Amino acid sequence: MDNQKLPVVKADGTFAIPDMDTSGLSLVFIPETEDSPNAWTQVGSDGKFEVSTYEAGDGAVVGKYKVIVSGGDGPMEEDDPRMARIPSEFKNRTKSSWNVEVTADPESNHFDLKI
Repeated sequence: MDNQKLPVVKADGTFAIPDMDTSGLSLVFIPETEDSPNAWTQVGSDGKFEVSTYEAGDGAVVGKYKVIVSGGDGPMEEDDPRMARIPSEFKNRTKSSWNVEVTADPESNHFDLKI
């Protein structure tokens, strides 16, 4: 693959789990098409996030994505006790029920993810 960056569109949202502070948890946006890069975000203290691909908050390539929770504090999943409370389907790229579509219209790219 060449080093050409695909154009990205702003995307953001919120992430909520009942009775849990979600700040610092990481979400990965895994594209349906293999020629698009993954996007990611880290949830802020207010539960909000901005999606990033190449630079912080730049957005994601237009397309469909599965979203998973990929981690929290520390390099390993077991370093953050909150990860044990998140159902496995939300941490597995083939089982996640979070399907989102990033469109060319940044106004429509707001995703409210809840467990």
